Amino acid sequence: MSPLLRSRAPSPAPPQRESKLKQALSNLKQAQSLLRPALRLGKAAVTGIGIPGVEGVVNGVVELGEMVSTMRGNKEDLVKLKKHLDTLDAVDSSNMGGDLKQRVETLKKELHLITTEHNQLAKREKFMRFFDSKGDKEAIQNIQDSIVSCIQGFTFYGTVSIEKLVGDMVAQVQEIQKNVASMAPQVDQMQQKAILADLKYISAQYNAANTPDTCMKGTRVEILKDILIHLTSFSDQIVMLSGSAGSGKSTIAKTVAQILAEENYILAASFFFSRYYTERRELDFLPTTLALQLADYSSDFRSRLVNFLHKDHTRILFADPKQQFQKLVML
Repeated sequence: MSPLLRSRAPSPAPPQRESKLKQALSNLKQAQSLLRPALRLGKAAVTGIGIPGVEGVVNGVVELGEMVSTMRGNKEDLVKLKKHLDTLDAVDSSNMGGDLKQRVETLKKELHLITTEHNQLAKREKFMRFFDSKGDKEAIQNIQDSIVSCIQGFTFYGTVSIEKLVGDMVAQVQEIQKNVASMAPQVDQMQQKAILADLKYISAQYNAANTPDTCMKGTRVEILKDILIHLTSFSDQIVMLSGSAGSGKSTIAKTVAQILAEENYILAASFFFSRYYTERRELDFLPTTLALQLADYSSDFRSRLVNFLHKDHTRILFADPKQQFQKLVML
């Protein structure tokens, strides 16, 4: 018969050693109660600010502190602790600067020493689930104390709390974001101008050089009045002038355009053809010229035109003028 194997319960710790362990646990809880608020405030401050590495390292320290406060001295806790230590060891501080970089690098060096101690303990007790010996308890307690000390050093490095440091960083980031936001309209305008610059524009508006004269004051009053009523009504907004050559159609058209532009402020665009100028003799530049004038008149039209040109894959600027008119003017 094989002998009966019995496990021998560990002998009780001497009163002095037991007292030291209790005091260490008490000190650990007190330190954690002081560190936790500062770290949580720091975590709240860094969330979503977009500074490379900052959110990860602060969150990692908070999670490490929470984990240490709940350690029970078993194998599973050591495995969890190793994961937290590895996470912080992997933090890249190369893009950080000043005080924060020093904090992180110091923290990583100190945690690396703790990781070595942790690995030695885990290897020695490879086949045990709970660490019952006095030496093991002290080793775990030392690891907890060391981690809390590291967190404390990180949190209050150089007498400046992580909360204060992160708060200053957040203020700087917000100021940068504010400046960038204030520049956004200017950047948007520059982008729009760059897109619209591809449209060919010629000077053919009502007040361009070599356009007809306006009607003399007090002449053609009734016909001008009738045309303006039609153009500013909600029903008949298209007027066609017809008549023999030299009857004054162009003069009347220019006078109406001038009144709408300079008195009523509602002229969106105009184009006066001329047989004496090649570019104003044909339809080739009518759509693009009108489109640019409409873009200057209406910001809504400008946005729609820019959006269309930005997404256009039909090479509309090289298309037939009739198609251009439909796509660029009749948006």
